[in-house]
Amino acid sequence: MEDQQIKRVRRTSAEIKHLLEEFSRSGLSAKEFCLQHTITEASFYKWRSRHGYSTSAGGSGFLTLKREPPQPAADTNLFAEVRGIRIYQPVTSSYLKELLS
Repeated sequence: MEDQQIKRVRRTSAEIKHLLEEFSRSGLSAKEFCLQHTITEASFYKWRSRHGYSTSAGGSGFLTLKREPPQPAADTNLFAEVRGIRIYQPVTSSYLKELLS
């Protein structure tokens, strides 16, 4: 697209919406779609942001992530007595190493 100039064409809002809907059904990348329809990528992305179209199914452009607490490793349930210090709760091995250093 760099060696060829794309002729500037004014499109109506209805034409732009039609093109954006066609893009969402096409399965093409934005670059491929723009080349096929002689649209600059900058114009395409500007239209998409102005008309509320996004690449994600949710429409916001963000994914919803569910955070789960980490599962304890096999060595986390240690009860230890080190140099006179009594530990009465489960601690990780890295915590014990830190106490010894």
